[in-house]
Amino acid sequence: FDLVIVDEGHNLKHGFGESVASRNRVLALAFGHRKGAADPKLFPGYSRRATRVLFLSATPIEESFRYLWNQLDVFGVAHGYDSLLEPDLDESAKRALAGQIIVRRVTSLKVCGSEHTKNLYRREWRRGGVDTHDEPIRVTDPKKRLTVALVQKKVSELLGHERFGTSFQIGMLASFESFLQTAKIRRDTQETGTFDDAEQTERNDERQGIDVASVNGLARSFRETFDKREMPHPKMDEVVDSLKNSWLTGRKALVFVRRVASVKELKAKLDECYDEWLIDKLSNELPVETRRLFDLQVEDYRRRRDEVLAQERQSIDPAGIDAPEELDPGGTDTFFAWFFRGDGPKKVISGANIQRRFTQKGTVYSTFFEDNIVADVLSCRPGDVQETLAARLGVDVGTLRSELQLRSRNYLGRARKVARADRFRAVQAAAIEWLKDRDEYARLAWHGLFENLKSTPPSGEAPDIGDWLELKTFFTELRQRPRLRAALWPIPVTKSLQDSLRERVLRAQYLSSTARLGHAFIDLYLMTIARLGSLEARTQAPPDDATANVEVDSIEAYLDILERQMSVSLSERTWCAFDELAAAAQNFDLVLDVNMPDAREMPLDVAAQRFGSMLGRQQPIGGMWGAVSQTLVRQFRLPGYPVVLITTDVLQEGEDLHTFCSSVIHYGISWTPSSMEQRIGRIDRVRSETDRRLARLETELSGEDKLQVYFPYLEDTVEILQVRRVLERMNTFLRLMHDGIPATGTELPTINTSQEFLRADKDIPQISTVLRSAFPVRPEMLRGDARSVLDARKMAEEAEEWFSNLRSGDLDGLSISWEPSTVKGVLEGTATIGPRKQPFRLELRSYDAGPLVRCVSLVGRVDLGWTADVLRSICSGMSVKVATSPNSDYRSCEITVEGDVILKRVADTDCARTAQLVRRIVSQADELEDRLCEGADRGIAELRTALDAEASDES
Repeated sequence: FDLVIVDEGHNLKHGFGESVASRNRVLALAFGHRKGAADPKLFPGYSRRATRVLFLSATPIEESFRYLWNQLDVFGVAHGYDSLLEPDLDESAKRALAGQIIVRRVTSLKVCGSEHTKNLYRREWRRGGVDTHDEPIRVTDPKKRLTVALVQKKVSELLGHERFGTSFQIGMLASFESFLQTAKIRRDTQETGTFDDAEQTERNDERQGIDVASVNGLARSFRETFDKREMPHPKMDEVVDSLKNSWLTGRKALVFVRRVASVKELKAKLDECYDEWLIDKLSNELPVETRRLFDLQVEDYRRRRDEVLAQERQSIDPAGIDAPEELDPGGTDTFFAWFFRGDGPKKVISGANIQRRFTQKGTVYSTFFEDNIVADVLSCRPGDVQETLAARLGVDVGTLRSELQLRSRNYLGRARKVARADRFRAVQAAAIEWLKDRDEYARLAWHGLFENLKSTPPSGEAPDIGDWLELKTFFTELRQRPRLRAALWPIPVTKSLQDSLRERVLRAQYLSSTARLGHAFIDLYLMTIARLGSLEARTQAPPDDATANVEVDSIEAYLDILERQMSVSLSERTWCAFDELAAAAQNFDLVLDVNMPDAREMPLDVAAQRFGSMLGRQQPIGGMWGAVSQTLVRQFRLPGYPVVLITTDVLQEGEDLHTFCSSVIHYGISWTPSSMEQRIGRIDRVRSETDRRLARLETELSGEDKLQVYFPYLEDTVEILQVRRVLERMNTFLRLMHDGIPATGTELPTINTSQEFLRADKDIPQISTVLRSAFPVRPEMLRGDARSVLDARKMAEEAEEWFSNLRSGDLDGLSISWEPSTVKGVLEGTATIGPRKQPFRLELRSYDAGPLVRCVSLVGRVDLGWTADVLRSICSGMSVKVATSPNSDYRSCEITVEGDVILKRVADTDCARTAQLVRRIVSQADELEDRLCEGADRGIAELRTALDAEASDES
């Protein structure tokens, strides 16, 4: 290697633990270091050592320079730095030695023109409280005080045993987090220990928690004495109390625990608080005549929830919520999961029932969140579309209606009864197709929204077009309320016509998914039931086969609700539908960047499905341990549920959780300062909620504006010792990496209680000076030959410009009918080869830092029973690259011919090479199509459908 870049290096510095040791061996092997010696015949490419190593780490040093030496030793380059291990060497000398290989920049934010490093824009609650800053948690209830005293006594007796010598490891006492009984670890869960951390200790008894047995004994006694109730935990109760209004404010919180059981217990308590709020809200706001039936649903839910709890099936499945939206089973963890998700309760109009009405094509709600694209293209209001369209096309209204009815056959299947949503889209598609040769916007809408809707074969007979051209929808009416539209669905600015269309459609898809899948749906449900006036399942909505504007009153009513919410300050009301929808709109680009970065390139119908999948199966309070649920992670990055995410250290690294969260609670203390910093770093990132808020701040920075970091613990308990030690270690970590900070603390991860109780200093203050790097970039580091930097963006723009110009060039004499370009880096066209037509797609890609063009042409669909040998025999004698992709029925597959050409960045040469590629691929594909598909001559629509389906499967 000439240069090796190693990221996330903090995992290497400890030098113990099976997973870390394995990684060390692999890396050492890659650098040819003998510590990782292995048979060179098995690794022939790893014999040469790198000449340069760029080691990236947010936390390269823990509490001494010994950790830096460990990392150097992993790569076999620690020689010359052994002085870092000498305990008596002056720290300034060690820092100077480390400065030979470390460069560290200090990040900061500008707040009202002043520089604020992380210690200044973070507000650390170091005295343990969660309600009032610098006020600790105090236990005033006598029963709780007695409980805490009994637990402390048991823990003290345990630590007094000769085995422990009054010492314990930071974070490894179960009683600091929960008194929930953990008598036996269940084998049917992912729990392998009380603590979800494999690296702190290899002793299984310590991973269970050394005080678990004692706590279990007290918990059993409490349950037997107090009618099966769980023993109260004052710290947990205070934290729950501080978080129970999160769904009223919309402020998210990230809670880190050490015990796996703490995830479940905290979530269960918060779920109960959420249920109390939601049930009370629905009871008060549903129509009076529905209250009795609703109360019965609440009783049924509580009975079923208690049955689940009694059978000990109430658990959090870390991976279970990654199933597709359509498989949502609901659940009994909250009333929201039971009533608004899954199938919902039977024989009642539940939230789940109304949810299905918005997605089933035959219901009157199926077009609620559609958009009348024809009206948009014609810049007219529903009611004037038919007349305006006829005038634009130069026909009379009668001819227009007859022709649209005939054309709409191509977008309808052979179903006996045409569903409402299908009929609306068919009429829209027929009108846009007719317009596409007269209007550029219509052409783009046709290719982006409707072309793939064509049915094969078309419907035998289409019904009259009715009033579908004049349909008013949520989006047509939102356009008439400029202020509300600006907040929820802003008009794209400084965009091309194509990009503007794509952004409007993506925003509409995201807004509609948000409105019907999470917290915002509660308001939409209440509005719907208020209009129906009943919860009886037999209550009829307007007829499903009605045409134009049967739901316009509901749309206006919903928009009225959103406008009322917008006009009232959030300080005077609770967080509601408008707030979630507005936050989604205002941060649309950020949401796409962190959750769906490919949405701007994928087909729009695929993007709509992805939004639904991303937002489906929401839960107000999330819990995670053992494995990372990407669905839950993505949803926490959105401005809705979950508002609280409780997790073990499984989310300590590698995930961005910063977009809408400014509070992190260290409910369970981690054992190293670097781990604590990694936890906070999940929400302290570029473009974080804190970053955006402080950038907008026009007044002096206050405590409420800062990123909030909590260290909850009970006053006058043993826990204060471990929190104090962790805070000392965090300050030491800052001191080593920055100049001008005095030495404090110790680096030992264990605490001797008999010694610590004798210490008088109880408060460990937060460092309050601007941080300056101890390892700045020095002038001598900048000496060297000036060389031009590879400008990847400029190269990409030049390649894209050349690529788009292929449409106007001569491609080896081929007669090509080009399709409008709707996606960057993709060109589609149809080549004429004698009497036959052959569709193809060109894709601009990269290979080894240079541009590459791929050409794909469709052969057609064949039986999946065909073997590779059959295809090989048919293709014998042809120099051809054939690709197959199974269809969704798994009985057939699509066959394409593909080929690539690497560009030389010489215009004439590249054009000629691309032309030869296209001619070869389309000729081979056409020959195979004629041989395999009995002379069929498929068009560009079939090619696009096949390739888009393949892309959707890959995603």
